[in-house]
Amino acid sequence: MNSEAPSPGSSVQVHVAAGLDYAFRDFVSIYVGNGEVVLEFGNAHRSMPGHLTIGDRIVLTLATGYDLQQRLQQALLEAQARLQAQMR
Repeated sequence: MNSEAPSPGSSVQVHVAAGLDYAFRDFVSIYVGNGEVVLEFGNAHRSMPGHLTIGDRIVLTLATGYDLQQRLQQALLEAQARLQAQMR
């Protein structure tokens, strides 16, 4: 059994878990170590300024971290272009 992630551009089937949870996060922390990228997502406390609660911690390989960075950059550029086109 091959446990490696599919290469970019390869064909894969994506399944979404029935109980998928959507959560709003207004804070992100990023740490890059030896061989891993750690993303922490959380929320600021509105009743206690200066306090944050981490709600999710996701650990990625460096390769997946680079892929995330490139895809996020491309998606943001595309969204910005659509927004600018709507404003014309």
